[in-house]
Amino acid sequence: MKEIKPFETLNRSRLLTLIALLCMFLVMLFCNLKTNLLADDFMYCFSFADDSRIDSLADCFPSIWAHRYSMNGRLISHFLVQVFLMLPLGIFKVLNSLILVAEVYLVYRIANRDRERNNLLLLCVFGCIWIFTLNFGQVILWLDGSINYLWATFFSLLFLTVYMRKFLYGRDIRALPLRILYVLAAFLVGAYSENCSSTVIFCSACFLLLGRFVKKQRIAPYLWLAVLAAFGGFLFMLSAPAEIMNKSSQFTFSNLFDNFVTALEMYHRIWLPFAVYTVLAVIAYHRRLDQDTQILAAMLMLGSLASVFVLTFASFFPERSAYIGTLLIIAAASVLFAALFESECKPLLVSLGLICLMAAFYKGAVGVQDIIKTNYYLTENEKQIVACREEGIMDVSVYRVYSKTSYCAIEGLGYLNTEEADTWPNKYMAAYFGVDSIIGE
Repeated sequence: MKEIKPFETLNRSRLLTLIALLCMFLVMLFCNLKTNLLADDFMYCFSFADDSRIDSLADCFPSIWAHRYSMNGRLISHFLVQVFLMLPLGIFKVLNSLILVAEVYLVYRIANRDRERNNLLLLCVFGCIWIFTLNFGQVILWLDGSINYLWATFFSLLFLTVYMRKFLYGRDIRALPLRILYVLAAFLVGAYSENCSSTVIFCSACFLLLGRFVKKQRIAPYLWLAVLAAFGGFLFMLSAPAEIMNKSSQFTFSNLFDNFVTALEMYHRIWLPFAVYTVLAVIAYHRRLDQDTQILAAMLMLGSLASVFVLTFASFFPERSAYIGTLLIIAAASVLFAALFESECKPLLVSLGLICLMAAFYKGAVGVQDIIKTNYYLTENEKQIVACREEGIMDVSVYRVYSKTSYCAIEGLGYLNTEEADTWPNKYMAAYFGVDSIIGE
């Protein structure tokens, strides 16, 4: 079949790559700017140590240590939440948009490796995140949620690239100071998020073992030390009194089985990228694709399974926890997509990619429309609360706001309690706006 040169030119265009990344950033920045503070955001504006408003970086330290005893062991992520809530919100919104674009590009680079530029693949990674992320608004746009899930996944994948490079190319971090810094960073990654951290530790160890016994590589000590440091951070997080208290009554057969079924249901929700990966994996095996590529894709897929099914042992199992599992499926499929793109399967993959982009455009348009509408009503409520406060009305009632899609962070999160004002999140929202009480109606 004769190649269509205009397509090849566009697909390999460096300028188009830069334009695509810029457009991704602008879309995400717009969505971030149209996302209001919600739920836990108001709670984290106040110290867990003494309920005072956090006004400085120094206030965050006693607050987050008290958080370890009352909420959970995710000190690093929630410390960042409190820092960004203290700063002008525009800083977070710009940085959050950059994190998402950086994550898309990181997945693309892992998949495409040293091959020719593939703009279709880059756009498809972004499109798949839009289409398949469960509770998109809570994971990608909500301040508290994005720092706990989007950022956790990005840091985890970035950490894991060192082990991928070692397995694929035998490359090490050469400078001793950088090795030391990497080991120290490993502790932070391990202490960041329960299922992200456990997934990173598992995948890192697997890549080292595969390199040692399949490829006979010499493993530098810093790589094992980094795994141990990550495991130490993970244990530090799990040893928080709040974590122990939350899990103390969870290890019964009934609870574990219920969580296992919930994990299966989550995978059912993202069955399509799983199916695409499976088909591409069969084609790759049949065509005898190089071993490294097949192992890399399989390891990412195994990491996805581990990240979701480890939540069988969790005390709290929101759908947003499945984000790292979803992204790793997308990454696994992308690895095979990029490798097979150079084969006779190219027409099929181009068709698959274009279908993905059309679906993403539809989903994106519907999602952005819902984000804009929801933002309008939430902003009107905030204006009403401020107006009431200025008029001396300190007990305020506002209409509850609902969204139509999960592209809004408010979907499934809960906006305001309609029965009791002195409860979550009403009391924190009232304290944030400086009124005595807020109730939903």
